[in-house]
Amino acid sequence: MAGGNEMTHEIELAEVGKLADGEILAESIRQWRSDCQAGQFKIGATQFRGGKLDMELIGAQISEGEYFGYPFQKWLALLFVDPDGILSSILFKTESLDNFEELRRSYRVKGETLLGKTLRAHMTKRASKATGNGYYAVEFEVVSPGKYAEAIAQFRQQHYSPAMFRTLTTTPALENGGGNGNGK
Repeated sequence: MAGGNEMTHEIELAEVGKLADGEILAESIRQWRSDCQAGQFKIGATQFRGGKLDMELIGAQISEGEYFGYPFQKWLALLFVDPDGILSSILFKTESLDNFEELRRSYRVKGETLLGKTLRAHMTKRASKATGNGYYAVEFEVVSPGKYAEAIAQFRQQHYSPAMFRTLTTTPALENGGGNGNGK
């Protein structure tokens, strides 16, 4: 017998068409990852999309935990609209988290928010002092006003909740151990 907690959702396969300007596809969250060994952002585990990612923020959250087999540490989860107009998420840790926090801090001191702006995350080559090996850290900059600002404001008012972040850190670790969206 069913336990009563099951939920079924029909996937509309016949629905097609381009999004209108400023419209967000928000039926599910696209999982972006920052592969700080390859220096590229990717969708899922295998779809590489280059060393830069433009995003318009919906929300941000810092949590602490032992996610994806990494030791206990701080994690930054971003919920954003990606360049395709799709509701998306990504996780960062360590230096990339610090770089985001510095951007946010500098805008706060100026009396400005990061909401309503297009941020560019880009991979920047680094060398490990401990091992001498190369890796990439993610740096952030504001590059323009956001084109989804109105849709994001509506989404935040009608649908956004901090509980949306809970699923970002409860996904099981990927096989092959890398590229979990948890950039350095």
